[in-house]
Amino acid sequence: MPRSPGRLLHIDWLRGVAVLCMILWHAVDSWTVQDVRRSTAFQAVVLIGGLAAPLFLFLAGVSVSVAGAGRLAGGASRADASWGLQKRGWQVFGIAHLFRLQSYLFSSSAHWTSIFKPDILNILGLSLVVSAFCWGRARSRAASLAWLVLPIVGIVVVLSPLARTWWWPTLLPPRFEAYIRPVGNLGVFSIFPWMAFVLVGVLVGMAVASPVPRARTHARLAAVGAVLLLGGYAGSFLPPIFATGFWTTSISLFVMRTGGMMAGLSCAFAWQARRAQAQPGPLVLFGQTSLFVYWVHVELAYGGVSSALRQRLTLGGSLVGVVALTAVMWVLARLWQGWVVPRLRLRSAQSLAA
Repeated sequence: MPRSPGRLLHIDWLRGVAVLCMILWHAVDSWTVQDVRRSTAFQAVVLIGGLAAPLFLFLAGVSVSVAGAGRLAGGASRADASWGLQKRGWQVFGIAHLFRLQSYLFSSSAHWTSIFKPDILNILGLSLVVSAFCWGRARSRAASLAWLVLPIVGIVVVLSPLARTWWWPTLLPPRFEAYIRPVGNLGVFSIFPWMAFVLVGVLVGMAVASPVPRARTHARLAAVGAVLLLGGYAGSFLPPIFATGFWTTSISLFVMRTGGMMAGLSCAFAWQARRAQAQPGPLVLFGQTSLFVYWVHVELAYGGVSSALRQRLTLGGSLVGVVALTAVMWVLARLWQGWVVPRLRLRSAQSLAA
């Protein structure tokens, strides 16, 4: 029987880093005046904030494999484990629409179609469904090639650039077309290429959850990540296979991001290994409560609570606001994890017992 990986705190820690990047970008984007948005400092914030989305998706894929291995170790069949993980993906997809519904109800200017706006949670939910399905069939190296590697290559190399040129998505309602490719401001994320980050995470998670000692696994991941990072950078100087934009559908950017995240996961493992006897820190807390933090901080950054700050602060003022918002979210995350979640679990257990 395979071993159960258990809770891997280095994954939570790296997800906590993504949470910090997310808070930084949303607060600065909402509160900073327009005049400084072309400055070098603001572009640096954009670059750092842009790490959040691929990290969230990549780590969600890693968690699919780790959670799947845990279910297998608990005696579940691979088909049942896969189906359970697919259901989790549908739950996230439903939560995405609840979040958009809340945003619509709390906004006096939003149109009702904004409920269907594709955002990170929408793409994450659908990607989890697809990735869990593929993981359930990746029982061997050959099967992993067919169900994970080939879809990744197809999405990144072919589908992402070509999706921008297809005519048939125009037959769909614009909000649904935005799931396939950007349509003005009707969607933030699209399936192509973002789903590929989750599939890559599944591959990496299969290595993390394998019987090989984790120190050796992460040493290999760091080496492969470094090669991908350098190879992607070198590839950025070559002519593209299809017409692509570097920051949208570039193969080189995807490879560099993948390499950087693999190396980052290994660094997180090394950091947490040094702190094995220490109490989990704030980043682990943020990583374990990332969905709650996402839900609340977006309303605090963009909602009516901070409307007086909307595009009125200098970049320095916004960064001070980032520190304050991060502190508030740390307090709320502690309350959520330490007080609310245990009581919800207790009520759930009592209802099942009744």
